[in-house]
Amino acid sequence: MLDITMKGIDKMRVIVLMGSPRKKDSYNVCKLIETMLKKNITVDFEYIFLSDYIIKDCTGCDMCFKRSESLCPCKDDLHLIKEKLLIADGIIFATPVYAYQVPSPLKRVFDRLSYLFHRQELVQKPTLTVVTTGGGGHKQVSKYLKMTLCGWGCNLVGAINIISTMFFENKNKISAWGYDECYHKTNIHKIERVTKSFVNVIVNDKAPIPTFYNIFMFNCLRSKTFTSQADYSFWKNKGWLDSNYFYNVKISMLKRGFGNVLKNIINLLGKKFKNKFIEE
Repeated sequence: MLDITMKGIDKMRVIVLMGSPRKKDSYNVCKLIETMLKKNITVDFEYIFLSDYIIKDCTGCDMCFKRSESLCPCKDDLHLIKEKLLIADGIIFATPVYAYQVPSPLKRVFDRLSYLFHRQELVQKPTLTVVTTGGGGHKQVSKYLKMTLCGWGCNLVGAINIISTMFFENKNKISAWGYDECYHKTNIHKIERVTKSFVNVIVNDKAPIPTFYNIFMFNCLRSKTFTSQADYSFWKNKGWLDSNYFYNVKISMLKRGFGNVLKNIINLLGKKFKNKFIEE
């Protein structure tokens, strides 16, 4: 059982962005997380099922990159999903593996929100990823989700990867990946541990120390400010153009040096290819 104490939060709001078109394995793992949480705290769990929304394909017009996402020609329900993500205390991204990738409805959402790699609106937002599979591909999908969420500036607290046929007892036992009681118990403990960390991060609201990966992503994404007026203005208003990371936090000398080397390289290359129309 989770031992969680709420501090200054009457009710926690958790949004689950469901990548699956069905209420099966990834959904059931999220229901486990929900059950664990509701035994200890007051939490409002909301599941976003993408089949309930109209999300059009990205047209590749680059309008969101170059000028503003408000000028996107696709008029649909994407803004409703984004609004829910923005107001959430924490977000769970849950998906099965489809051909070593996320299902097309979730990929469509990521494509349409790709400007969040340029103008990060979910900085420090606590997130979890849940990936389920009938066999393989969970590592690749988990890495893709990590890249996406870190690029958005989120605080990725943990990743839960489940081989469904080994975790759920009601799966086909003829499969080479049949139910394994030890595997089930091990992952139940992991889910409990990661869920507790997720909630503690939300409650404590403490800025996490960025990893080398986070610092690498931050500096690479800062390069966009040399080619896009929208990105330059956004980063300038946030005070990120010359900062070490998205927020002020104590960073070790080694990480700071690593970031400074990347920053200098990006600045040299950026000034060379800088768009002459960008107004400082």
